Amino acid sequence: MKLYHADCRGNARNCMYPHEVTVSDADSLKAAVNQDYVAVAYQHGYRSKDHFLRTDCLALDCDNDDSDKPSDWITPEAIIRSFPDVTIAFHFSRNHMKEKHGKSPRPRFHCFFLIDETTDPDVYRSLKQRMNQLCPYFDHRALDAARFFYGTEQPEVLYHQGSITLNACLDLYYPEEPDDFAAMATGLIPEGSRNATLSHFAGRLLKRLGEGEEAYHSFLLRARACTPPLDEAELEVIWNSAIKFYRKIAMSPDYVKPDSFGQQVSRWEDPIPFSRRTSAPFPLDALPADIADYVKSVAESTQTPIDMAGTVALSVMAVCLQSKYVVAGSTDWREPLNLYSLVIATPSERKSAVLSAMMRPINEYEEQYNILHAGDVESSRMHRRILERKQRTVEDLYAKGKASQDDVEQIAREIASFEDVEPLQLYVDDVTTEKLVSVLSANNGHAALISSEGGIFDTLSGIYTKNVNIDVMLKAYSGDSIRVDRIGRDSESIPHPALTLLLMAQPSVVSAVLSNQVFRGRGLTARILYCLPDSMVGKRSYNASSISSDVYRAYQQKIINLLEDEYPKMPETITLSSEAREAMISWANEVEGKLITEYAEIADWAGKLVGNTLRIAGLLCRASVIRGHEFLDAAEYLIIEKPIMEAAINLARYYVSHALCCFECLPTDGLERQAKQIMQMISQKKLKEVDRRSIMRYCRWLKTASEVQPVLDFLEDYGYLVPVDQGGSRLGRPQNAKYLVNEKGVLSFLS
Repeated sequence: MKLYHADCRGNARNCMYPHEVTVSDADSLKAAVNQDYVAVAYQHGYRSKDHFLRTDCLALDCDNDDSDKPSDWITPEAIIRSFPDVTIAFHFSRNHMKEKHGKSPRPRFHCFFLIDETTDPDVYRSLKQRMNQLCPYFDHRALDAARFFYGTEQPEVLYHQGSITLNACLDLYYPEEPDDFAAMATGLIPEGSRNATLSHFAGRLLKRLGEGEEAYHSFLLRARACTPPLDEAELEVIWNSAIKFYRKIAMSPDYVKPDSFGQQVSRWEDPIPFSRRTSAPFPLDALPADIADYVKSVAESTQTPIDMAGTVALSVMAVCLQSKYVVAGSTDWREPLNLYSLVIATPSERKSAVLSAMMRPINEYEEQYNILHAGDVESSRMHRRILERKQRTVEDLYAKGKASQDDVEQIAREIASFEDVEPLQLYVDDVTTEKLVSVLSANNGHAALISSEGGIFDTLSGIYTKNVNIDVMLKAYSGDSIRVDRIGRDSESIPHPALTLLLMAQPSVVSAVLSNQVFRGRGLTARILYCLPDSMVGKRSYNASSISSDVYRAYQQKIINLLEDEYPKMPETITLSSEAREAMISWANEVEGKLITEYAEIADWAGKLVGNTLRIAGLLCRASVIRGHEFLDAAEYLIIEKPIMEAAINLARYYVSHALCCFECLPTDGLERQAKQIMQMISQKKLKEVDRRSIMRYCRWLKTASEVQPVLDFLEDYGYLVPVDQGGSRLGRPQNAKYLVNEKGVLSFLS
């Protein structure tokens, strides 16, 4: 198991635990607990539930405060006797055998169980609660996912080497199954249900393990949970009754003996895991503080993954700052500050709610600006109409010889120099590519396309024009000039376009995008930052905390400050400090080295990663300060320092992990999702053999054989199903092919 210690001892205000120690004996345990420590790896070593990365160690606390009778006190030896097969480590706390809070000296220690590694803080906390129900002597106040423990100068420890994890022990001896008695689900077995619960448990044990010492020992271990305990004579009666029941079912022709079952499982090949990659958690601390606080509040209020609001926050910054700044990666390398982002989630994930909350300051600013400048807009339109009427009058007079050449040239100059005042339009939603070019032209080359749907991909793939048209998307990302000349329309020329793209689309839409060879071949998919957050459906709380007005005002003020930056004739250049440049060079070299190894399957996407990192760094740099616009001439130059660059690189690493997941998994996402549902059904019904008809009978969402067969083929390819040889000489697959269920596949799926 792994523990993580700080650089200090006895400091409750410390939050940094950067040093990992693998505990495998008493000596390594002492090295881990000499300083203050935790049992969880946190992002950047910063202890917080939001920074939870992983753990393989369940940390619990035992102070023996529930009783003053020494006979009731729990010792590490008693815990080892209760969980003899599990690896357990003990660290006696600094108040061990000392008086504390008026209570007499008694055993006080921290207890660490080896568990299956988990990356979910809620799963970790749930396991702690389950252990507290089973063993109420553990402190119920120390069950959170971000608990730290004080180290001791000369640690007193005990290390017990077992053969299994706590998870395996609980599953075997203390299972939580829907058909178990309620007492068994909570761990304790109260009076009134002891006989029935133990009889049921003994029968299942015998079917799994057969008669023998292992089964009997497990039965006696489970019996310890009875409150009050049963005497030995009663336990013998229960066990002997279970033996008689077992011997009856063992005579059934369908019964698989435990030793035969083990041999059968050993013959199965290991299946290929469905999801071979895991995506990284969003590095919230990489964002400026006011924005990070609001992102966290939006995620809590909407009960959505923090990734959604975090990715939208970057796009909001890009909407505010594109065309105003560029980042100098080197002497002759400039990156604009626009981004292309894509959040992938199902329709029930509250994408619109997140988008609405994050875009609120932009919408309010745009509305107030247009109200304030409505007179200027209308005056501009009036002057345009007056000039056009004057133009027609001069043309008529000149044709009749009543106006001079100077009159014509004068009106021509007036019209050519007249600049229309348009309503402020910071972004569009439902738009065609042709209209998008016009929006860019009208907005002096900058625009944003923001939508909670992915309909633009249908437009790009030619749903309206029957041919693929993605030039504007490609050029507006990198700032290449756009020139459009078509019959019946005014020519449009945009020398330095900047487009920010933020879409929130369903997995099926993104799967089609990633499978589109034109999109990928021409580099559209390579320009997009992908966010594939874990679903919170089924785990959301109705009583979520609302967003405080102070948190929103701080976010609103920051966004308005960015919006109020003027659009200069030439974008202001953000430069790198020498330390930031070194960090950037190191990151660029790391990415380059992985283009032919780890990132080979997404080399087209990763090839633009360093540029996107620079863009993110520029956004973070400007968003980290407040600039006073009445003193713009005296404003300090913006310089990206090393911490900002490191934050941008952390965000880039996040998007790398999500891009790998998307490019690898999403093209087969539909099949994989249905395959998981089928495996869930198989495991619940304990099926050993299936065919198309049985799948359609149990999985009613699959209506036809043509829908079922691709999923069965998928499960066969991945090794979860094995086709049965049904004999005969007929070529091809039998009409209703049968499959054996790979027992290892079921075990792998359940784990």
